[in-house]
Amino acid sequence: MHEFAGRNWHLQDRQRILMDEIISGTDELGVLLAGHKKNAYWYGSLLSIEEARKLCPHNNATSLQVTVSCLAGMVWAMENPNAGLVEPDEIDFRRNLEIMTPYLGTVSGQYTDWTPLHDRERLFPEDLDKTDPWQFKNVRV
Repeated sequence: MHEFAGRNWHLQDRQRILMDEIISGTDELGVLLAGHKKNAYWYGSLLSIEEARKLCPHNNATSLQVTVSCLAGMVWAMENPNAGLVEPDEIDFRRNLEIMTPYLGTVSGQYTDWTPLHDRERLFPEDLDKTDPWQFKNVRV
């Protein structure tokens, strides 16, 4: 959309890969929990296009990883019709994972030594807090 607006609302000459044009690859979608004593922990789904299409034809890995959370939310709502309005933290994550896991490929968690200071200041000096890599000023771009 940014390119579309930048071209004064004229479509690009070439289209981008969106669905059937994807022939191989893996999508890694997850969460990075950072700033604790062990530095950072990534937990998420590694789903190949082949796995995604086997599970749900006419999809790609990203669409499946994203929409399965909506499916889990709808199932939870149907199973808890009297719960009313709830915050995400009030929903049983075990039940959600039970619903989602068959569609997520490999679910994995790993610690990493990466920080927001990794490979910074290669092109120009920046105002960074090198004493605490997880400060907001180091994450902000």
